[in-house]
Amino acid sequence: MKKIVLFISFLLLTAVAATAQTMNVRVGQVTYAHRAANTGDMTITGGNTLTIEGKAYNTSSISQISIDDSNVADNTVSVSYAGQTATVVVSGNIAHLVTVSVSGANVSITQSEALQQEVTYTLSGTSSNGSFFMDGDYKANFVLNNLSLTNPAGCPLDIQDGKAISVTLQGNNQLTDCANGTHNATLYINGHPTFSGTGSLTLTGLTKHAFTSDEYAVIAGGTINVTSAASDGFHINERFQMDGGTLNINSSGDGIDVGFRGANKGTKDQYERNGFLELNGGTITASCSGQGAKALKADSTIVIAGATVTATTSADAYYDATSADISSSSAVKADGEFRMTSGTLTATSTGDGGKGINATGAVSISGGNIYVTTTGSLFEYGTEDTKPQGIKSDADITISGGSVYVCAGSYDGKATAFKPGDTSTFSINGGTIMGIARKKTTVATTSTQKTATTSGQKITAGQTFTFSGVSYTIPAGYNNTSANVVVSRAGL
Repeated sequence: MKKIVLFISFLLLTAVAATAQTMNVRVGQVTYAHRAANTGDMTITGGNTLTIEGKAYNTSSISQISIDDSNVADNTVSVSYAGQTATVVVSGNIAHLVTVSVSGANVSITQSEALQQEVTYTLSGTSSNGSFFMDGDYKANFVLNNLSLTNPAGCPLDIQDGKAISVTLQGNNQLTDCANGTHNATLYINGHPTFSGTGSLTLTGLTKHAFTSDEYAVIAGGTINVTSAASDGFHINERFQMDGGTLNINSSGDGIDVGFRGANKGTKDQYERNGFLELNGGTITASCSGQGAKALKADSTIVIAGATVTATTSADAYYDATSADISSSSAVKADGEFRMTSGTLTATSTGDGGKGINATGAVSISGGNIYVTTTGSLFEYGTEDTKPQGIKSDADITISGGSVYVCAGSYDGKATAFKPGDTSTFSINGGTIMGIARKKTTVATTSTQKTATTSGQKITAGQTFTFSGVSYTIPAGYNNTSANVVVSRAGL
């Protein structure tokens, strides 16, 4: 022990003399990088305890101490995966405030409550048997830099810090979980994350959701691909906002499912825009194959204000015994209002009873381009049924701008292109509109823009149908042998 103490003392003197250098203290698979400029007094007490920057090391646990010219930035942790192992480097200034555990390629880090400053975690490398877990009480930054991580026993990336989490995507990143696990998601963040960067992230969800956030989530940049999800692609509490980047989702459940946060479900509580799905920019493609699935779903309002959205569902409606009601697939489902001011929405539902846009609250369209297609038939269960409606609301539908083209249901689907609530109205006050369906659409007499209607029209996929100066190329898969058509445009 005396020789170890003398050797450590020599290294300490060397580090002090070379103030531009870094002392690396390695304990197992973790290296704590102390910059000489930060170390101050370093003490050895009791013959076996070395203290540097407040971090107390038992000398028997130290596997190596080295001095080099590296410059590890303060408030950083880097994790590098390589096959069945992972190595961790922790900056010396926070070494005493984090607890790091590494077993093979499974890394767990817990921040002390006393750590009240942002830490940047950089994860890189590849492992087919690894994971990362982090818990803390202060906002943090994550950089995913060409990370490929598969956890055959659970969730590969689990962040339990309930604060603001920034996730920067660099290079190509992949996360894959196991099947038949007990975890909630492949990427789980208990907090409110913002995704940015120029890289990509591919998620494969074999047990349940691909991504879950317990608070609101924002995508500002980068590309996120959900190749498959056993349940929802994105499952989010409180609010989802997209300002840029690209999101591609293939799922068995819902594509994006935004739920209320808080004890009083169905109310705003203390959370601003609780249950909202807001698409302000970027590109979203969501394709969902499960019965009753929704490509975009929100417990409150859905707003499209600049994004390019392609939302598709392919399965039939089904009878939900729990709620004793039929649940329809919907490309867009808002349990509040649907509002669109700009951007492009292509909403397609091919299953029986499917809906293009389905809202509990009012539907208001003032700009942008909307293309809605439902090609299914009437779905029946006993004495109950549901129709493959184009744009449906339990309240009013109002169009005051933009371009809206709707092809709803097959001939026997008994669908309506625009279906407001039973005591509500469909008003046209601007824009360019064409609605094609088996049943006639009723337009409110209070509308300020004129409409024209025709019936008995044979509509065939691929044809360009023109009526009263409004033309539309009919989407693939839509055919109707006797359709009612309503159009409206400025100057009609």
